[in-house]
Amino acid sequence: MSESFSISIHEWLGLSSGDPAESATNSELAINIGENCVTQVEDLESRTVRSTIRVSAEPIAKWLVANWWRLRWEPELATENLDWLMAHSTAAIGGGYVWPDLVFRGSDGVKISVVCKRHASGSNESIVPVRFLNSFGATVSAIDFESSVKSFVETVLVRLSDMGVKKSELQELWHDLTNELSNTKLSSYRKLEAYPGIDPDSNDSLISSLLKWSKQLGQLAIEEIAAASSSTEIQAILSQVKGIAQRIKTFADVPRLDELAPHVGDSLNQTSGPAPWQHGQYLAYALRQKWELSSAPVADLALAERLSLPIAKLQETKPEAPFSFGYRGPSDGKLGFAVNRVHDHGRRFDIARVLGDYLAPDFNDRMMPVTNTMTARQKFQRAFAAEFLCPSVMIEERYPNGIDQRSIGKVVEQISDEYNVSEQVVLHHMENRHLVSRGLIDSPLLLA
Repeated sequence: MSESFSISIHEWLGLSSGDPAESATNSELAINIGENCVTQVEDLESRTVRSTIRVSAEPIAKWLVANWWRLRWEPELATENLDWLMAHSTAAIGGGYVWPDLVFRGSDGVKISVVCKRHASGSNESIVPVRFLNSFGATVSAIDFESSVKSFVETVLVRLSDMGVKKSELQELWHDLTNELSNTKLSSYRKLEAYPGIDPDSNDSLISSLLKWSKQLGQLAIEEIAAASSSTEIQAILSQVKGIAQRIKTFADVPRLDELAPHVGDSLNQTSGPAPWQHGQYLAYALRQKWELSSAPVADLALAERLSLPIAKLQETKPEAPFSFGYRGPSDGKLGFAVNRVHDHGRRFDIARVLGDYLAPDFNDRMMPVTNTMTARQKFQRAFAAEFLCPSVMIEERYPNGIDQRSIGKVVEQISDEYNVSEQVVLHHMENRHLVSRGLIDSPLLLA
């Protein structure tokens, strides 16, 4: 569930010496995410606790605008680096102020994950006048984030105007951003920069090349690949997957099954309504019903027959591929598979992910990438594959009263073998259906 996001001015304070824009925007500033107050601090000098911080609003407004595209679209990274932190952590704003340790971990396109950490007690108390008190993690609606930041920046700009500051870096940045947001072509360009973590206008040659690739493989496909790649490797990856795709000669026969679309609902990128995993679940059960599978396991032979594909081709893998992907054939309803995982569980899961992506009404790319990122599209694929191969409702029906903790490992192993999926898929189903407590994935019970 997404939380609300707000950044607001509680009170404007008096002028100070220094930069005119910063001086004019001295303020009592508050940041809140849902019921959590990011800016709750202990004032070490006055020995009081308050929900606002006394800072200039101009530096944080400038930081938010300058990093808008990366905050809004860059997915979560497995490992952080300094460049990433400068664009995602408010602690990097600087300007001589003490900022909260609030990190925008990454966006899936619909929601933005955030983590706030308190300052350790006793650290730097002799030089730092305040200590931030709250620690929490949350997800915020991307649209709510956009509207709150826009409102905040416009408030700061009005203050600058009222105080006679007619020209500042913030005003220039905001002018550029509003132009980009109002221009579809420019917005697409900025998004494509943001996915692999590129700052605006810092690698125009790469982005121009990616735009050319998008004409061959599809714009949304290129965005997914960019989100899963570093800027230094993406060109080589695209050349590699294109070569593999061109060598696909046998295609599955998969009618679009447009009648399934109502089960999916609106766009995966909507900011309200079903989450991406719910879209995947809906479509998986709709396809199972269409193919009269009930809750039974889907063997390779049964899947190959429904796809009009030789089973040997369904079981064929391409470990040299940088990731698994689907590829549309020369005519409607034709789908090629390039799966890079050789283990049965991984191979079947990636085939199902491609199938779900192909059937989703949102996507019409020539290529359907299957990556490890946490974009809305990849979340949808994973949910579809998990439910299509091993319907969680089956587990709930078998164990309506829950599962004895002592037998979890055995039950997980049995279902994993029966449905030919990983134990991780089964366990996540159990957790999501509240049949077992969360956090058991590392439990020694599963090793028994």
